[in-house]
Amino acid sequence: MTPETSYVHAYLNVHPETREVVEGALLGTFTSGQDLVEKHLAPMIDWVYEQIADQVGASELNAAQARMYIEELSVFARYNAQFLKQAATAVEGFCPELAHELRRNHLEEGGERGKVPAHFVLYSRALLADLGLLVNGHVPAAETLTLVALHQFMVGSHMPSSIAGSYYATEAVAIAETEILRDITDRYGLLTIQASGSELPQLDYYYRLHLDDDHEGTQVAGLSVEAAHIEGLAQFIKKSELFHIDLPQALDGFLQILEAMADWWAQLIRRSQEMNR
Repeated sequence: MTPETSYVHAYLNVHPETREVVEGALLGTFTSGQDLVEKHLAPMIDWVYEQIADQVGASELNAAQARMYIEELSVFARYNAQFLKQAATAVEGFCPELAHELRRNHLEEGGERGKVPAHFVLYSRALLADLGLLVNGHVPAAETLTLVALHQFMVGSHMPSSIAGSYYATEAVAIAETEILRDITDRYGLLTIQASGSELPQLDYYYRLHLDDDHEGTQVAGLSVEAAHIEGLAQFIKKSELFHIDLPQALDGFLQILEAMADWWAQLIRRSQEMNR
């Protein structure tokens, strides 16, 4: 990745007001975590993922391209629960409230006893049952390994504020990524078994669990699983002074992971395009 190929730099180039705020926050002259999240970081994510969704072009994929995306996108779900657990342990001495939120997410992602099974189990079973796709044991592409490694480095950080920002970025993109993934699995279903949406019942359950505010599996009233994760972690940046989160460190962590996630998508898009040549 270079500044010339970065989605984040592209956004900053066309939104100079956000560039000014980002630079100010990193330099310590802009101190409103709430304004940073609500007026700048959240719109940045929306814009970046609009570009990604458009370039993926789910409705135009062939079966091999769709399968490649599905396999690569399954990998991070294998490890997210253990990353959340590691992150919670890393921050618990500094900010027990942040550790509590990360552990709540860990239990939800990893499968709390008596509740919804681990999300990777749900997803991998759904792919197998609805589409006949076996992703268990898939050996990831180099760009996916890089993404996983960068998350591994992040959760082992000695800087709790950096972890707070990094995991906010990880969760903040989750709704957009889940929507893109749903479009891709629908496309694969249409191409292979002429079925999509609710005609793929286990995948439909998985997507509604993550995206619907009133799904039976949600644990925070009025918020989907992903929306609850986003808001739960955003509060530590919005209220950085209350939780003693160092805002420059949090923003640095956010940018590390957002850039990593966006670049991962850019490389998958290039891989998909090469499959069509």
